[in-house]
Amino acid sequence: PWYFDFKTGYQWNPRKFYKEIKIPYGKADIKVPWELSRFQHVSALGQAYWLTGNESYAEEFVKQVDDWIDHNSPKLGVNWACTMDVAIRVVNWCWGYCFFKDSRAFTDDFLVKFLKSLLVHGRHIMANLERSWNEINSNHYLSDIVGLVYLGVMFPEFKEAKKWREFGIKELVKEMKKQVYPDGVDYEGSVSYHRLVTELFLSSTLLCLKNGISFPDWYMKRLEKMIKFVMYYTKPDGAAPQVGDNDDGRLHILANYGNWNRLDHRYLLSIGAVLFDRPDFKKASGGFHEEALWLLGEEGLKKFYELPKHGCPVSSKVFSDGGFYIMRSDDLYMIVDCIPTDLKAPSGHKHNSRLSFDLFAYDKSFIIDPGAYIYTVDSKMRNLFRSTKYHNTVVVDDQEQNRFAESQLFNMGHDAVLRINEWESTKEYDFLDAEHYGYKRLKDPVIHRRQIYFNKLEGYWLIKDILDGKGVRQFDLYFHFAPMEIALDNEFPLVVKTMTDGANLAIIPLVTEGVSVEILDGWVSFSYGTKEKAPVVKYSKKAQVPVCFSNVIFPYYEDIDVIIIKQKVQQEACGNLSFKNTNFE
Repeated sequence: PWYFDFKTGYQWNPRKFYKEIKIPYGKADIKVPWELSRFQHVSALGQAYWLTGNESYAEEFVKQVDDWIDHNSPKLGVNWACTMDVAIRVVNWCWGYCFFKDSRAFTDDFLVKFLKSLLVHGRHIMANLERSWNEINSNHYLSDIVGLVYLGVMFPEFKEAKKWREFGIKELVKEMKKQVYPDGVDYEGSVSYHRLVTELFLSSTLLCLKNGISFPDWYMKRLEKMIKFVMYYTKPDGAAPQVGDNDDGRLHILANYGNWNRLDHRYLLSIGAVLFDRPDFKKASGGFHEEALWLLGEEGLKKFYELPKHGCPVSSKVFSDGGFYIMRSDDLYMIVDCIPTDLKAPSGHKHNSRLSFDLFAYDKSFIIDPGAYIYTVDSKMRNLFRSTKYHNTVVVDDQEQNRFAESQLFNMGHDAVLRINEWESTKEYDFLDAEHYGYKRLKDPVIHRRQIYFNKLEGYWLIKDILDGKGVRQFDLYFHFAPMEIALDNEFPLVVKTMTDGANLAIIPLVTEGVSVEILDGWVSFSYGTKEKAPVVKYSKKAQVPVCFSNVIFPYYEDIDVIIIKQKVQQEACGNLSFKNTNFE
């Protein structure tokens, strides 16, 4: 069902001109036919064929491609409407060609039909490049040119192959400078899209290198930095945080892509370890991932195991261009969203998560970014998941940090201009002081300033939120937990504790006057189109500004004494920070 959303029953007209295809907002998810027609399942068929020699896998590939060509005439229907998906289909068909070209199922008649369609795909991409009018290009345009690179390199017999290859490589280099900041962070403000963009650059670059095509030194160094960012944002358990949008987007899927694996980006570290001779990438990768084997072959496997086993432990790190501040020590981890306002970068995949954070301690993620869930089929849920209150930060008068139009699901304003006041990282502690101006537009302006102190020796965080401005305002501070049981402490009603096997975590307010607390039902999404229930803690206070929330985030294995922790924090943290002109009490 190539032009059918099986979830809603909606069907696109296969005879409609591709430029007239509309996204049926609120009725169906156009990503369903698009994703199916990317043919990313081809790799599973191909791997099974290579491992077993069973011709049924090759026959299935031929049947599916043959059927797709018959039912998706050029320039007609939903599967020609988005050039990115046309290009990703090209890449996966190229992989399929290499997997199955020696099979008896790959007849001469099918080969001619297949190559003619690939030629049509290449011409369609070239004629429909998703280049922005203002040169603020995204992963869509990058996907387009990666498709052209694959065609230009792998099928030099095509009349336009040289043109596609040279144009694609030139644009790869150009987009590396434009879409990736000097610190290696993709400029779309999403960790999951950073993974996709890294994969796009990495796969096409490896293909070129295999075929004698080189790139400038600065390009390769920036690609290396993209993988370095992956190493630092990966949590101790191997999962990635979900800052910004996440639609599980990939170029090709060369290994199991189960629910947990969708947040595991470490295969990029395996590949980077070999490509850049990085023992630290090898150590952080957790092993030689299957994706690396299919991309690098036995030679890559051999080189990976020849790399030294040692590597410096991953520590706290700042990516100031991309706006990510990472606090970590052993199995304690926090990533803070300090994404700067960049009018030359797309805003469509960013969320209202300035000064929000994601926290892992000892054996699990506790406080997390709830993800993205869905795009066009449900505007209400789309806007909820990208709203300020669905992140671990403060909401003022139920307003958004950055304004967005509820009917335009891929735009975000630029109200929350962010400023870093101070960052310091030592062996003993990290300290971040930052503020944003998203609420300065209100009739009575408010500035949200957040200070985070991470005590590495004692293993806790202290977070102070200062709201300064004018008037009596309503302030709500949210903490979104992963799916787990939490409850209010019987003795200290404002204290929240988790109740899980293994490690647990407590939120202990130091400022309590006028503060109320609720435990709400919320949602988290770890994969596109799926969601599950999870608890949300909401601290509220209505008062004359300035207002302050001050909370200890304390992970532990054995039960804790709240009074002793308060005394400890006030003595250690507040005392240590007195020279910074801040007071957490």
